[in-house]
Amino acid sequence: MKKYEMLPTEENLIETMYKDTINRNKDIVYFYNILQAQESASTIAIDGRWGSGKTFFVCQTKLVINALNPSYDMDEEEKAKVMIRLPFPKNNEENENCSIAVYYDAWENDNDTEPVLSLIYEITKQLSVDFSLSDKSIVKTAGAIIEAISGHNVNGIMDTLTSEDPFTKFKEQKDVQQKIKDFFTGLLAERGNRLVIFIDELDRCKPTFAVHLLEQIKHYIFDDRITFVFSVNLEQLQHTIKHYYGADFDACRYLDRFFDLRISMPPIDIDKFYSQFGLESRYYVDIVTKRVIKMFNFELREITRFYLQVKAAVYEPTHNSSQYDFSFSDGKGRYIILMYIVPLLIGLKIADISKYDDFVNGRDIEPLIKLFDMDEENHLLENMLNRDESFEKAEGKKLVTPEEIIKRFYDAIFVNQYNGSKYSTILGQYGFSKESKPFALSASSMMSNFAELS
Repeated sequence: MKKYEMLPTEENLIETMYKDTINRNKDIVYFYNILQAQESASTIAIDGRWGSGKTFFVCQTKLVINALNPSYDMDEEEKAKVMIRLPFPKNNEENENCSIAVYYDAWENDNDTEPVLSLIYEITKQLSVDFSLSDKSIVKTAGAIIEAISGHNVNGIMDTLTSEDPFTKFKEQKDVQQKIKDFFTGLLAERGNRLVIFIDELDRCKPTFAVHLLEQIKHYIFDDRITFVFSVNLEQLQHTIKHYYGADFDACRYLDRFFDLRISMPPIDIDKFYSQFGLESRYYVDIVTKRVIKMFNFELREITRFYLQVKAAVYEPTHNSSQYDFSFSDGKGRYIILMYIVPLLIGLKIADISKYDDFVNGRDIEPLIKLFDMDEENHLLENMLNRDESFEKAEGKKLVTPEEIIKRFYDAIFVNQYNGSKYSTILGQYGFSKESKPFALSASSMMSNFAELS
């Protein structure tokens, strides 16, 4: 199956900026301007739900910061591709008031016992020239690189880092803050006026690591020339803090100690995002797919996962229906299950597996009602009316409500018991039977002859 979710590789970061696939280039420029306006020590939180594109956003901002730094070693062609589609003013040239940026994946490093040492190592690695671990230890290499960049004698820092218990020894020294200040002075020498450190995925880390990293940054790396940017889900991070300090702890006020600014992830151009992988509105199943996305408020990562599964499960019969025989009532019943029920089942499995279980076991009709509430025209429900029924007052016809028809539809698939006296349920043009539920479950799991997995 073709995968729509892209990893934040440098190639993908540049390509998506070049194509501006979700119309976020303008937001990168706005955020860059916010970073450039910082004149003292600052910490910024970019708040967004998991899967909302935070990693792409901060990694692309990092690329832009470094591309605008004349001392940063970036290929000119690559630099041009990074910048060409960004709406900077024409006079926005490389200048002396430039920053340099690094990216730190906190989740990737949360097995480290001392977060600040892990962070210092990662910063040094990314800002160093010809960095190579070879057969040297991490800390010895870090010390050698600091000395090479800054020209200062850093043997004191090296001795501390290479001791058996480096962080304890650091804390025992009264001038530890000055030593770390000197560390960053060396790193910034001739490289930029400000260091922007992007810290990602902190909300996914073990509580001990997350709290220690925040507090060590506050105590040891508070510097007028450094801006920290945390890309997090603040709600989840508050839960992490409470796991460490206790359920009654005021995690919101605690985080206020660390974050000078809180910025929400900017919205994307959803139509532009849909068009890049062919989710248009030409087919009814695509309309239903978009409704399910909206109904569950899916973020970018969830949308790509969801659409991948829907397309694999029902693309062929719903987009090339002429190749299949859906002319009889039971065939029309299967067809409407593919177009309407299968996308809903796949969405429920992603959004809330408990709701999925209740829905398929006949205990919760609510998701289907919500989905139909988004269909203003109700053509499908009209086709489920019996000949003597109508949604509006009409002579000789029984007045029924859309809710009644939705319940009949739901019951026909997930509630009705089919036995010797009841073989099927007919709703207008559509027929359902004891095979309807197994068919819906199999199709939504891509375990049917309709599935297209190549």
